[in-house]
Amino acid sequence: MSDYLKYIFLTVKDSFFPACFLALGIIYFYSYYPYESLTNTYLHIVFYALSAIALPALFFLNNSKLFLTLITGIFSYLLLNNIKIITGENFVSSFQYIWLCFLWPLNLALFYFFAPAKLKKMRNFYLFVFMLAETAFVSKFGDIILQVPYLSWTVGIMPVWAVILWISVLFVILISISIHNTIINIGLFYAGTAIFLGLIYANSASACTTFFMIFSLILCVSMILDLRFLYCYDHLSDVGSYQSYLNQARKKFPFKYTIGLLCIDNREKVLQKTNQQKLKGLEQAIVDKIKEFPYEIEIFRHKQNELILVFKNETAKHVIDYADEIRRSIAGTEFVFYNKETLKITVSICVSEKTRKDLDAAEVINRAHITLQKANALNNNICMKA
Repeated sequence: MSDYLKYIFLTVKDSFFPACFLALGIIYFYSYYPYESLTNTYLHIVFYALSAIALPALFFLNNSKLFLTLITGIFSYLLLNNIKIITGENFVSSFQYIWLCFLWPLNLALFYFFAPAKLKKMRNFYLFVFMLAETAFVSKFGDIILQVPYLSWTVGIMPVWAVILWISVLFVILISISIHNTIINIGLFYAGTAIFLGLIYANSASACTTFFMIFSLILCVSMILDLRFLYCYDHLSDVGSYQSYLNQARKKFPFKYTIGLLCIDNREKVLQKTNQQKLKGLEQAIVDKIKEFPYEIEIFRHKQNELILVFKNETAKHVIDYADEIRRSIAGTEFVFYNKETLKITVSICVSEKTRKDLDAAEVINRAHITLQKANALNNNICMKA
């Protein structure tokens, strides 16, 4: 239960800024609607400014989901304003607007569930082709949607069938977040909700500019929070990044400390027996196992396959005994996956003490890493000093 409550707390924490911005946007809209023309212009400019900043940044950061969602949002905003200019108040019954209401939730689901984490992947090329195919289809055969029955039934100005589709997609995403919480996934949920509100009240220039601006703001904030998370944290709970280790060693660690550099023996063979997701679960179980020991240990990531165990105010003489106890405990544990499969593994640990000769914390790690790699080439399930 404590792990579940911890997960809920992390989800609420990651949702704080996106939820606040969305709530403030809703409150502001209902408090001051309709806006003065100048306010609409400012919000219009802010939307494009945020998009202009976020788009190249997301491309540079190789962030697939946020990039695709932002591209779709910019295109939708341009299309919506163009329809309004051409058709005036009749845009509500135009096939372009109706298609926008139906295709947006479908594309959001595609980006959420099928887009890879990295932008420069072949699957994203197929998603781009699919989006172009959508555009071509709507341009040529768009009026076919006007034959759908009961389009006159609306919530706001959105057809009720589109509202049902939107709510269904957002509900499925919300369920997914409750199972697998990430900053990006949470950002997509709130950004999608902002677009949903923007389309429902698209006949109001105030609502349209407000919620599309909130959409771009949420994506920008999600990008910044995700970048901070990657810089300071790891995908495992209670594990910091390597950069976080260097920062804390410089600012918070005592002069005397010793690290234990831990790696899973034959990691590639373990990966072949399981998969990437199960391996992450296995690493989390190892971290949880280490946390059970009565020693004061801070854990950080080093490279993809190594964990740094920091023992403050300890010498290598004592830490080698602690490390060996951890090694024997892990070797004697049968790890159970969610599908009841079991696996036994071994780990090797190299102990390295901070000395006066070390210029910084990186030298302590490098010494341990070189020793660990050499030892692993000959043997496994061992502890050693660097």
